[in-house]
Amino acid sequence: MIKKSIPHIFTSLNLIAGCLAVYFAFSHQFNAALLFVLLGVFFDFFDGFFARLLGVESELGVQLDSMADLITSGVAPGALMYQLFLLSGVKINDYTLNISSDISIVLSFAPLALIGFTITLGAAFRLSRFNLLEEKLSYFKGIPAPANAILIMGLPFVFQHPNLVVFKAYLMNPISLMICCTLSIFLMNIHWKMFSLKTNEGMLSFLFPVLLLIGATLMFLLYGLAAISGTIILYVVLSSIKYLFKI
Repeated sequence: MIKKSIPHIFTSLNLIAGCLAVYFAFSHQFNAALLFVLLGVFFDFFDGFFARLLGVESELGVQLDSMADLITSGVAPGALMYQLFLLSGVKINDYTLNISSDISIVLSFAPLALIGFTITLGAAFRLSRFNLLEEKLSYFKGIPAPANAILIMGLPFVFQHPNLVVFKAYLMNPISLMICCTLSIFLMNIHWKMFSLKTNEGMLSFLFPVLLLIGATLMFLLYGLAAISGTIILYVVLSSIKYLFKI
C-alpha cells in the first residue's frame, strides 16, 4: 500500500504547488508563482519516475497526474497572463447580477483579460491528447504543458530586467499578449516534433540537449531569471532545427 502511494504523494504535491502558484499569480507575487510552478514540474517528474521504478503505474495515477498538471501547467499560467493583461492597462468593470429584488451580486473582472485563460484551455487539450497516445514516443509532439507554463511564468522577469526593458513597450500591451496566448496554444497543440531530454537515439541525440544546456547557461549568466522564457524559446528553435533538417 505504501509503495503504491509514493507516486500519488508526489502528484498531490504537484497539485498543491499548482494551487499555490495560482494564488501567488493573482497576488502579483510573480517570483513565488514561478517558484511553485517549478516545484510542481519537479514533483511531476518524480511521480512518473517512482511509478515506473516501483512498478505501480495505474490508470488512477495517470488521471490524477493530468488533473494536477492542469492546475500547475494550465490554470497557473492562465492566471498570470490575466494579471499581465491588467498590468498592460486593461480595465476591470463591475457587472451587477440581480437575482431578486433584494439579492444582487456584483461581478468585478476584466473581460478582455479573460483571454489569458485560453492558455488553460490549450493546456487541457494538450494534456487530454497526451493521455490518448497509445504508443510511447522518443520525442514530444508540440511543447509539453509544463514547458509552456515555465515560458509564460517567466515573462514578468523579461519585462523587469534592466537590459530587456526596451521590449516592455512592445510586449506589455493587449495585442501582444493576445499574440502570446495564441502562440502558446499553437505550440502546445501542433504536431511538430520536440526533442525529449530522456531520448536515447545514439550519440548525436545528445547534441541538442547539450546545446540547450550551454545556451541556457549563457542566458542565465547574462539575464538571470529573465532567461527562463528564453530557454524555452531556445528549446523550440533547436527542436525545429533538429527535426526540420533531420539531424
